[in-house]
Amino acid sequence: MKNSKKLIYILSLIGLIVFGEILKSCDNDEFRYKPVEDLFQPKFVLAAPLVKSNSIAVVWYKVNDAASYTVELHLDNYYKSLYKSYTTTDTQILMDDIPYKTQFYIRVRSNHVNGAHNSQWAYTNALTEDRPPFDPILNAVERVNITETDVTVTWAVSSKNPVDSISVQPAQSLELPAIGRKLTADEISKGEATVTGLEKNTLYNLNIFDNIKPRRYDKPYNQVSFRSAGPSASTIIVAKGDDLDAILRTNNDDPTIPEGTEYFLEAGSLFKITPFTISKGFKLTGGTQGERPQIEMNGNWNIAEGSYLSSLAFENIRFYQTIDASYFFNSGTAWKIDQITFYNCVFNYFKRGFWRHQGNGKYKEIGNFDMSYCTFDQVGGHTGPYGTFAFGSAGADNVKKAVFSNCTFMRDYYQTTDQNRNFKNLWDYGTSAYPIHLEYQNITIYDYAYNRALINIPSAVGSTLIFKNVLLASACGKVIQAIGANTTSTYGNNYTTTNYLLGASAIQGTELGVSAQNLFVDPANGNLMIKDSNSPIVTNRVGDTRWLP
Repeated sequence: MKNSKKLIYILSLIGLIVFGEILKSCDNDEFRYKPVEDLFQPKFVLAAPLVKSNSIAVVWYKVNDAASYTVELHLDNYYKSLYKSYTTTDTQILMDDIPYKTQFYIRVRSNHVNGAHNSQWAYTNALTEDRPPFDPILNAVERVNITETDVTVTWAVSSKNPVDSISVQPAQSLELPAIGRKLTADEISKGEATVTGLEKNTLYNLNIFDNIKPRRYDKPYNQVSFRSAGPSASTIIVAKGDDLDAILRTNNDDPTIPEGTEYFLEAGSLFKITPFTISKGFKLTGGTQGERPQIEMNGNWNIAEGSYLSSLAFENIRFYQTIDASYFFNSGTAWKIDQITFYNCVFNYFKRGFWRHQGNGKYKEIGNFDMSYCTFDQVGGHTGPYGTFAFGSAGADNVKKAVFSNCTFMRDYYQTTDQNRNFKNLWDYGTSAYPIHLEYQNITIYDYAYNRALINIPSAVGSTLIFKNVLLASACGKVIQAIGANTTSTYGNNYTTTNYLLGASAIQGTELGVSAQNLFVDPANGNLMIKDSNSPIVTNRVGDTRWLP
């Protein structure tokens, strides 16, 4: 028994000695406990920051031994989009004159003299208030005022809303430079400025500013966006001398060429084509750095039987026809198309008609037809004209919506003195009973459709007709030949010259009491600029606005 007690004592003594050596060795190894020197994270005094207008105030308690504090404003709750960073020795901060109506994610850290011992972040967030009411004086940018490298901007001029500078900034790229400058006295007085140096096919945000205002985010007025002209990366560029006809025909039959392919035509170029039957949609776009491209046609387009196209689009091109009894488009087949667009195009020498449907019972459906900033001049002259738009599929035409804006229709008995050889009408819907939304806004009509009605939609019950800001300076017949029952018609701000003999009351218009010859600069030679800048046509912005001084 005595020996057993002795053995236990010896083992215990050895264990204490070994444990002591272990503790001694731990004084030098990496697992030794280190004193905590990191600072405490800040604690906010208030449950949420104080927000007043576009300013945010944050307050926190003092952290002992903190040399300073860092405050960061982020635009996302992952704290990856830093808007601004502040460093302060105070325990509060006022972040003043920051963007209105913006959600900010805020974090605060206490800083040690040794950055390795800075505190953890403390987090909060705040939403700035709406911007106080202001006048949105900046106008939307018209496509006609956009080229590949410049844009012309307009705004409402008033002493209440002074403007002194302009900025155009890429909307989707940080690499491309923004363009900003002071406005000249002449630009300020006119409310119009041109900005140059843009990149092609680029989305931009545009602002005008009043730098007299002391606060940064009160300086800009309303922002508008636009895209500069030019080909995209996927566009097929067609240069001078290329065979556009062969390219279009080959690609129409090539299944690897996608629907909606854009063909960018070099400015100042001339192409000759024999239009064919289209089986998939495409877009022809003319360059703006020079004269618009010209396309000489010796035939008319058609769409293949049973086709369903997404779109056809034509932009910034002059088209002219070389065949006497032909059109731009003439179809006797059945098909559907979602969208047809014409923008900033000129049409000459289409002698029998422009757009014709035929084929008894051949159903044709157009979702949306849009034509803007286009000119019909020196057309017509054929002995048997069908008109500008003539739908003759025996009731099988279904155009859901057609909108014409800022267009001119003039001089439609080309190469003859017989005014009866004219284009007859603007829109003849035939016997179609499908309701249509038909709209004409800012249209100039001169020496066109002599003694002929302009609009005929007799069977399309429940349609909509809008006829506003139209200048009628022609001896045509009734504006409305017939209109379907339960059609909603809206007229407004229409004017007629003495050339129109039926009076303006039918379109709720105003008679100017002057002739076209006295209203326009040189109408006989195609110059329809308004002579008198004080004319109600100018002050009320009537007709195709491209003719306004």
